[in-house]
Amino acid sequence: MKSLVLLAAVLALAQAPSPTRAEQLQDAAQKGDAAAVKRLLDSGVDVNTKFRYNATALTYACDAGSVDVVKVLLDHGADMNVKDTFYGFTPLMLAVSPARKKTPAHTEIAKLLIAKGAAGKEDAMLAAIDDGDADMVKTILDSGGIPAAKLTDALEAAKTGRKPEIAALLEKAGAKPPEEFKIDPAQLAKYAGLYRGRDDLEIAVDGASLTIGLPGAPMAQRGRLAAKDNTTFRGVGMNGTSVVFQVAGDKVTGFQIVVPQGAPITYTRVEKL
Repeated sequence: MKSLVLLAAVLALAQAPSPTRAEQLQDAAQKGDAAAVKRLLDSGVDVNTKFRYNATALTYACDAGSVDVVKVLLDHGADMNVKDTFYGFTPLMLAVSPARKKTPAHTEIAKLLIAKGAAGKEDAMLAAIDDGDADMVKTILDSGGIPAAKLTDALEAAKTGRKPEIAALLEKAGAKPPEEFKIDPAQLAKYAGLYRGRDDLEIAVDGASLTIGLPGAPMAQRGRLAAKDNTTFRGVGMNGTSVVFQVAGDKVTGFQIVVPQGAPITYTRVEKL
């Protein structure tokens, strides 16, 4: 019986197709095998081959923190600005906020990509602020080219997250606090409640602003919304996302989450979830 099982396993292996050279590139990039990556690229494998979710070899290498592989890929013309379709991350974003535990190698990769002009520095800076990575924030600021509005968003995110060292770096780089819109407390209170849409969300009042999050979520897991006018609120540190409330007469009926790219997401007010 054992011999039959062994024979079946051998036959299965014999029938399994050999990995393509593109699949070998993917495997080598994930494993951090720079020599194999170079050999495959030199043999003609496209450095920007798309794998699952449009990930490339550079995507995998940045997430894995494989500095030598990243250098080989960049030397062969890897696209630094491609986005995967799962997270919507560029290689730079994955280096700053990898899916696995972040290491000094990830920071080295991020600095390398920034020095070579990778796009998405603004998103990477917000991620670095969220992580409390002052060194990475300074690297991004020193590279220049951050729009004033993005500096304002970053400063607000740093102050909201109680990161004074990073806030000081941003202010030194010219970041200015946003102009405040004074909203009537009674009007603000009308927006508090439960809403249903793609998921269930709760809006709550916190001082002169609102918070948004899952029902019952602690403050640390909620986003902050600052008023731009009586019905429009800016997501603090949310990279341009805003929330626009719908009001009929004196009643709040719902809101839309408006993102810089993509269709608005609609939520309807409910009495109970």
